[in-house]
Amino acid sequence: MQRPSLLINESTQPLDALCHHFNVSKARPEGVNPPETFDMPVIRDAHMPSHVLAVYQANVSPTPAPSMLPIDSTLYESGFRVELNLPQAPPGSTSPIPCLDSDQKLIVTLPVVPLSVPHASSLPLLLLFGMGLENQTNLLAWRLLPANVVEEFPNAAAMAQVLSRLREDRFEQIFRYNQGIWKNVLALGLRSTKLVELVQTVWNVTAEARKIRQRAQQRQ
Repeated sequence: MQRPSLLINESTQPLDALCHHFNVSKARPEGVNPPETFDMPVIRDAHMPSHVLAVYQANVSPTPAPSMLPIDSTLYESGFRVELNLPQAPPGSTSPIPCLDSDQKLIVTLPVVPLSVPHASSLPLLLLFGMGLENQTNLLAWRLLPANVVEEFPNAAAMAQVLSRLREDRFEQIFRYNQGIWKNVLALGLRSTKLVELVQTVWNVTAEARKIRQRAQQRQ
């Protein structure tokens, strides 16, 4: 039975969906440099993450506090070619298990894995699909492009034309995001050919839309 998607609701942010899949709530570290372990609030005592990524965006100064993204190391390794620098588990240790903190709230303590990527804000969405937590690729397309652009698929030229007509601020937002997620795909070595081709198509359409806009500006 196919797992219901958490991304059908357009208001659901990818980070919230990622945390929900692992039955934890998002949390922020206190400083720029996270500790070796990090506590995340547990919303349901079920499948837990194995680690938490402390995600930094490359080439950003000053360095902001990292985004803390829960993962399952086995799912990650099945979805991405680039290996993580996972901390060695102590002999005889088990997978992270929820426990009560001093306030009697349920938490899970996770090993922290620092990770620098080209575009931090699009990584939760990429992890959702790369780890197989979400598998409806049409929802990925709709997260990357407006619906009226996706409707023109597979006519890439028409898709670019429609996309090029967006307001400047909206277009630049989409351009930066799609460029960023494509860079993340390349940097982490996404294994799924289907997903790679989808994101590459989205990026090609987005890049062509920018060229259309630039040519239009030159004619003015």
